[in-house]
Amino acid sequence: PVSMHSFVWPNRTWPLAALTETQWRSWQDEGYLVVPDAVPLRLARAAAAAVREYVGADDTNRSSWYTNVLDIYEDTLPDGKRPHHGPCGMVQMFHHSSLWALRQHPRVHEIFADLYGTRRLFVTVDRAHFKPPVTTEHPAWSDAGEVHSGLHWDVNTRRENWPLPYSIQGVLYLEDTAAAQGALRLVPGFHSRLAAWDAAQPADRSSERPEGEAAAALDAEALSVGAAAASLVVWHSALPHGPAPNTQSAPRVSAYLSMLPVDAAPFLGAQRAADAPLSMADAGTLAYHEEQRQLVYGLGG
Repeated sequence: PVSMHSFVWPNRTWPLAALTETQWRSWQDEGYLVVPDAVPLRLARAAAAAVREYVGADDTNRSSWYTNVLDIYEDTLPDGKRPHHGPCGMVQMFHHSSLWALRQHPRVHEIFADLYGTRRLFVTVDRAHFKPPVTTEHPAWSDAGEVHSGLHWDVNTRRENWPLPYSIQGVLYLEDTAAAQGALRLVPGFHSRLAAWDAAQPADRSSERPEGEAAAALDAEALSVGAAAASLVVWHSALPHGPAPNTQSAPRVSAYLSMLPVDAAPFLGAQRAADAPLSMADAGTLAYHEEQRQLVYGLGG
């Protein structure tokens, strides 16, 4: 991999097994890729059914989609535990067998092997997503909460952390997902213009999300990525991204899924320690803040 000043990107020398050359060029240019038929449709449907069962969603009773109105990060239930689902859409379901069937499918491994150029990968253990349509009957579900509102990054994008590692995030659509159905939103090609964009921002800008007029400008050009059931959407962590409001008639049901190389050193950038975590999933922590950069990024200071 070579450093592009603000981000790391592989200089590909390996043949592709699951992806086409056209897909690779699109991935390189846009920083994201939709891969259809990443898993068999029956596996996607089984996982969607498991998510519905977990959150208590009954499609014959639409009000069941909106049962919990508490925030999964800030609020607690009477028993003191956090809710496992709420208006942000995230579903705290990690180890259901239907999710492991997706994570272990050979084609998923082939896709990430093509993206990283190595077959020595491990799979992330991430959660699911169930986002019903926005409706005036359930106003609490019109507010996704601070964490999941607008565009954000899951890596520290400030200049002192450049080049950003070659870290790939992914989400698998378990059902057909229209662009207006709460689909993933992102800014295509942003990795290539991060440096120019950053030069126009305040030195103390947020490392986690664009703010003010800059946020509004990026929000205006963000693309909602609709795709068919069993499609895997992957994106470079340098791309601002976030969920869109669901203005359709059916919920968005999906599962977050990615893989990481066993040896992350080639994808970190020269200034990071070889054993530094590649990404938030690799670090096993949500602490991607400035005070944690030595631990998470392997940087001094």
